[in-house]
Amino acid sequence: MKIKVDKRIKGITIAAAALVLIIVVAVMFIIVRYTPAKEKMSGYTYYGIDRNTDKVFVIIDGELYPDTGIIYEGRYYLPQEFIADNINVGFYYDKESDAVLYSDSEYMYTYKKDENVYTDDTGKTYNTDYSVVVESEGKCYVNWEYVAEHTDCEYEYGNEPERINITLERGEKQYVTAQKKTAVRYRGGIKSPVLEYVKKGDRLVYEDDLDDWIKVTTATGYTGYIKKSEASDTFAYIREEKNYETHNYNMKDDKITLAWFQVSGVAGNSGIDNNIATASGVNVLAPTWYSVTDSSGNMSCYASAGLVNKMHQRGTDVWALVSDFDTNVDFAALYSSKKARTNMVNTLINDAEKYGFDGINLDCENIKSAYAKDYLQFVRELSIACERKGLVLSTDNYKPEAYNRCYNLKEQSRFVDYVIVMAYDEHYAGTDAGSVASLPFVKEAVEDTVQLVGKEHVIAGIPFYTRIWTTTDGNTTSRAVGMQAAVDQLNSDGQVALWNDDCGQYVASYTVGNATRQIWFEEEKSIEAKMQVIQENNVAGVAGWKLGLEKSSVWPVISKYNK
Repeated sequence: MKIKVDKRIKGITIAAAALVLIIVVAVMFIIVRYTPAKEKMSGYTYYGIDRNTDKVFVIIDGELYPDTGIIYEGRYYLPQEFIADNINVGFYYDKESDAVLYSDSEYMYTYKKDENVYTDDTGKTYNTDYSVVVESEGKCYVNWEYVAEHTDCEYEYGNEPERINITLERGEKQYVTAQKKTAVRYRGGIKSPVLEYVKKGDRLVYEDDLDDWIKVTTATGYTGYIKKSEASDTFAYIREEKNYETHNYNMKDDKITLAWFQVSGVAGNSGIDNNIATASGVNVLAPTWYSVTDSSGNMSCYASAGLVNKMHQRGTDVWALVSDFDTNVDFAALYSSKKARTNMVNTLINDAEKYGFDGINLDCENIKSAYAKDYLQFVRELSIACERKGLVLSTDNYKPEAYNRCYNLKEQSRFVDYVIVMAYDEHYAGTDAGSVASLPFVKEAVEDTVQLVGKEHVIAGIPFYTRIWTTTDGNTTSRAVGMQAAVDQLNSDGQVALWNDDCGQYVASYTVGNATRQIWFEEEKSIEAKMQVIQENNVAGVAGWKLGLEKSSVWPVISKYNK
């Protein structure tokens, strides 16, 4: 029997099937469109690194250093030179002993290559279950985790490629926290490939907003995007400072008022009586007793126990000054030689006991970037020896500028008690005429040094001299004179000086014959302006170059503000 199907029902059935199909297609479209992609982007692709590399990739504060480290016996190692240049300058390679040296607050440690033992400078040995230093392909590498243990940093490992993301900066940054396990994507959008997944509570550096997405940087170094709905509100964060080794500082309770005393021979020490008589308030004298004479670390010596005794009787400490002004010395050879450095250290420490002086003032003004790391190692080694003997160690430094960055005041301040900034020689023999130490120059010198090392370690050096400038037919010459000599010249020429607020000094400019004479004066009022800057920055004290060039009337001014 035939069953006749109603055409209307058949039409409805077809229409229903079509509708279902449309719905299925629509749902599938929605699913496809709105289902987040699970595809992962390879880190090799993201960073543009060869997949076949066996080197460790390093990121430091966002800066990329591909093919840098190695993995040795399951541990990460970075090149010593790379570490010293970019992470921790304290890890020093000593060519003479073919070893890496590192100094903490008490000892200097020596690490020989490929040995599971290292020693300190007293001969004590320390055993490890791995080599702190290894050699690979003729290059010296240091174990990263050992470096990190002695460095103020944060870090995180990543893989594919093997990498270390290191944070050294401590400035305030904006962060968000992942509110759940979530994907960090290459671009803002759910179809963008995944860079990595972060856990609930992971802290991410906030970079930018993009509609419903937030641009972030992860702990392993990826910069990508997460949904705004899956992140907390932004918050400010400064990473916690890691307490790592610093010198056990030997600092005076009172503000330092230091006077440099120039001595040209042993007999020159007798001149102290006349020079110190009117120098009220001076509690540290730094006589120019030592000068490096050769690359073996030998030094000329004008030290005097008699002068030390005199100073101690008046309650003044003595810091023996060591200079490097002999340009015939090969300073690169000097500082790179452990034997020569040790010779200098031993001489100074033994002489401190022999003559009784209380500290050492390093006035090394000829350091070049080529051997600056070697000089810093000398400072560390001297620092440890001074600490053991209770001696104060200070260094004299230029106003911080790009050209003298190699002096590395921050690293110095880890090992010296006082960093003295020579806030003078703004203009000097050979330059155009100008002030030796204008007020803006002094202010900048003090503030920039405080930024690098901290106010409690800074002594501001000011000049007790000026220059008389003479320009004839476009040729400028100058001579350095003391405060009174500059006034005498002005009076002899029958001229007057006018106060200049911009430079904080009396200034005179006049014609003598066919020449122009210019003087920027140092006297009570200019010294007071400088001392106000020093007081405002609350630094550790003041130092004057040099004793005998000042007018006695400046000492009460200095004492008024340096307390």
